[in-house]
Amino acid sequence: MAALSAEAPSTAGYGRGIAMQVIAVAMFASMGMVIKLLDGRYPTSQIILFRCAPALLPLILYLPLQGGWSALKTRRPGWHLVRTVAGIGSMYVGFYALGRMAFADYVAISFTAPLFGTLLSIPFLGERVGIWRTGAVGLGFAGALLTAGPIAGEFDPMVLFAVGSAFGYGMAMIAMRKLGSTDKSSATVFYFTVAGALSSLLLLPAQWVAPTPEDLALLVTIGLVGGVAQIFMTEAFRLAPPSVVAPFDYTAMLWALAFGFFVFGTFPGPQVLAGAALICASGLFIIHRETVRGVKRAKLKSSSL
Repeated sequence: MAALSAEAPSTAGYGRGIAMQVIAVAMFASMGMVIKLLDGRYPTSQIILFRCAPALLPLILYLPLQGGWSALKTRRPGWHLVRTVAGIGSMYVGFYALGRMAFADYVAISFTAPLFGTLLSIPFLGERVGIWRTGAVGLGFAGALLTAGPIAGEFDPMVLFAVGSAFGYGMAMIAMRKLGSTDKSSATVFYFTVAGALSSLLLLPAQWVAPTPEDLALLVTIGLVGGVAQIFMTEAFRLAPPSVVAPFDYTAMLWALAFGFFVFGTFPGPQVLAGAALICASGLFIIHRETVRGVKRAKLKSSSL
């Protein structure tokens, strides 16, 4: 899911921003597909090591465009800690669930992250969530219940891990919003990536599985693709506002359906598709309401000058 940028975009870059977001989502979906292929053979900590360590290479190459190493300076180390802990926790439980759930089901549940972010913005950001956004959140969670299966009496316990991952990312979204007003996006990504790699090293001595040459290539690819995808997403939010770029997050469902069918030989039933549609609709409506509120705030600010 998307990280917010503090830089003010111009309308000239909207098309490029959308294109970069679509590419980033496709790359993240491809990364998730490879993780699902490998997770049965390697522990989650090893998957996370390769998700994070190789990703540092494209990030370091990207740093000059952000102002060099000075871009890593921060005035909010506490919020970096929150973002890192929430993000790493989200990765661990999310990757564990991804290896044991249908791909499209996992992606559909992951779309609840912005819903959690909306609810968490109340205590942590002091935002007021009106009746329209509250209703949209409720609709989204109803869709999650439909996707998870308890309504039809078929509940997969792995769904709880997927929901936990979405909650963790929702909390990470709150931290990224706080950091976006003061820090470069590259700093947020860098500290999270380094911490993710280090956390995996704490568990790996007892869990390491020697990869085959073919699997090693796939493991390294996970990190490189993830790192490049993060840069594309960062640039997308630099070139265009969240209201323009964020809706294209939901193209991930198309990739999930394609990978599920052609790679894993699965296709979600009507219940999962209906639940995913409700979650996507609620997320898009929340983005719309956020945009309306942003326009109103801008008008009030300009009229008071």
